Amino acid sequence: MRKVYTSSDLNLVQYARSVLEGHKIESVILREQLAGVVGGIAPLDAWTELWVHDAARIDEARQLIESAMKKTETQQQPWHCLGCGENIEAQFTQCWKCETERKY
Repeated sequence: MRKVYTSSDLNLVQYARSVLEGHKIESVILREQLAGVVGGIAPLDAWTELWVHDAARIDEARQLIESAMKKTETQQQPWHCLGCGENIEAQFTQCWKCETERKY
């Protein structure tokens, strides 16, 4: 097993795991229960980790996670409609003015 991702945010680690599951890469989350002991150990030692079983798929797993995280970050940014140039808030996937879909 090899570690492919770590974060202080359990939700991000679970999201990364779901990305891997979608590509049939078996993984396991470690340190899921350590968040409550922060203060007794170094904060980095309490971060949740995602490990992949198949060493041959490590690079693929890391690339999938990196790509998914970039897309997630992009979705949290306001955007400009390619159809009419309107400024659109991040939570919307379609322009309110001309109904053009957001392109990533």
